[in-house]
Amino acid sequence: MARAGAADLIVVKVAPLGGVRRALDIVAQAGLPAVVSSALDTSVGIRAGLALAAALPELPYACGLGTVRLFASDITQDPLVPDDGAIRVREAVADEGLLERYAAPAERREWWLDRLRRVHALLEA
Repeated sequence: MARAGAADLIVVKVAPLGGVRRALDIVAQAGLPAVVSSALDTSVGIRAGLALAAALPELPYACGLGTVRLFASDITQDPLVPDDGAIRVREAVADEGLLERYAAPAERREWWLDRLRRVHALLEA
């Protein structure tokens, strides 16, 4: 869309794009202003979104990084949530007890791991 001149901006989400560096590459290739958004992330994912936003040469629009509040709970003791439109940048450390509490059942975990293996194989082909 960017190459065709059919877009005014690009919305980037760290996790679906493969990380901060990959997202930065995509923004650079697009040559458009970027909006950093989350993909329904916990504070760990939001921290990656904050890193992306900080690494962009300019950030003319508000980011969409307030999704932690959409969960019943977070996997950190100190969730990264907006306060008056801003998120205080700090580390997001996953709490082992909360990770265990909210872990997907083994069957679902295996489903996701299998999916990732299949997608990875497609990317290498």
